[in-house]
Amino acid sequence: MHQVISATTNPAKIQAILQAFEEIFGEGSCHITPVAVESGVPEQPFGSEETRAGARNRVDNARRLHPEADFWVAIEAGIDDDAPFSWGVSDTGV
Repeated sequence: MHQVISATTNPAKIQAILQAFEEIFGEGSCHITPVAVESGVPEQPFGSEETRAGARNRVDNARRLHPEADFWVAIEAGIDDDAPFSWGVSDTGV
């Protein structure tokens, strides 16, 4: 079973991570552990660069807390001039 660290405690984001992993690896193939970590960017990031940095920072911080995991995943929502969007970052430690 894959140990996946979700760098968020947001239930909707955790569910999205679980669905993605089950689609790739099969139902029941992973255990998701949510952790609250800092993004290092404003609460509402603006623009792609800031939003991606927030997701990357969350993954890095989650990895420091749980180095034993198989995967670390973050989804960071941001806004741009004309629309909301998200960045997803995953890391396998390889």
